[in-house]
Amino acid sequence: MGMNETSQTWVGSLGVLGTLKKYEAGETIFFQNEYAKIVGFISSGRAVARVYSKQGQETWIGGFYVGDFLGHAALLTNTPIGFEVTASVETQVLQIPVPEFQNLLSANTELAEAVARDLALRLNMMTTRLVEAITLSAPGRVCAELMRLSTRVGVEPMMSIVRPNPIFSELALRVSSTRETVSRTVSDLVKDGVLKRETGALLILQPEELKLRIK
Repeated sequence: MGMNETSQTWVGSLGVLGTLKKYEAGETIFFQNEYAKIVGFISSGRAVARVYSKQGQETWIGGFYVGDFLGHAALLTNTPIGFEVTASVETQVLQIPVPEFQNLLSANTELAEAVARDLALRLNMMTTRLVEAITLSAPGRVCAELMRLSTRVGVEPMMSIVRPNPIFSELALRVSSTRETVSRTVSDLVKDGVLKRETGALLILQPEELKLRIK
């Protein structure tokens, strides 16, 4: 989701109150069902949230990027964190103790608005994914996720690109499907001329056609 232009005034305050900690790729930042003692703010890198069932089933919840908060939802509801957050790459997280963050939240309107906006965006995304899980086929969910991951190609405004090339096993987790289904869907889209494989990327030749396959 990322940091917006109006956040500069409170980022400095977070830096004064917090401590910067580095996490290696794969290292856990928050464990599932733990109570948040700190609120995190990603200053570099990225992280991913997953839920693990008692049977060990893994469900992808969402990604966290530079400028995103971690642990704030559980803080505001005084409940344990319902998912595990791990660093996807080397990630630096500014960690602010809960009491200090609560005090700053009460005193700084811009920070309060940023936290509320972050929560609203995540709620909207989770609602969208829930609706997709109920109403769309697995190939349709793959198409929807590819559209979300894509950006416009500057020299070819009618095309989009997914970069870096998505890892099929990770994409399958994001859409609650299997690697085989993702691979088959992408192969069909390439065969039909909707996608084209490039070095390190997927080029979406026909974005409108890809949207039509979200069903």
